[in-house]
Amino acid sequence: MIKLILGSKGNGKTRTLIQDANDSVKKTKGHIVFIDTDNSHMFQIDYKIRFMPLKDYKVRNEETFYGFLCGIIASNYDVESIYIDDLPKITGKTLEEMEDFFTNLSILELKYNVSFIFTITATEENLPDFLKKYIIQNI
Repeated sequence: MIKLILGSKGNGKTRTLIQDANDSVKKTKGHIVFIDTDNSHMFQIDYKIRFMPLKDYKVRNEETFYGFLCGIIASNYDVESIYIDDLPKITGKTLEEMEDFFTNLSILELKYNVSFIFTITATEENLPDFLKKYIIQNI
């Protein structure tokens, strides 16, 4: 599953993502990873979730972020869900420029049965058409 949590800036997308991740700990048998740009939400995440601040890993663009995700999956086959806060900020690209990223992500999702949940500052009407096939939650 690929899920997009959409909303305007300051609308509670990150809070929803954190709550979703914390709730999923109670239901999952595998591991959960939460990726953020910094440590600011570290203490809001359940201790059973692997919190990964990207500032520690020098991820600078879409290609290195995709490789980073592949590394997480390759190092631990028990990863069931990866929660990612503010994808465009991480990749430095607009959503329109990320079609290849989501195509590759869909392949990973199917091959390794990993769910990806993203927050994105946008409205459903402003999403590129290729993203509208994913599960969308508006905040």
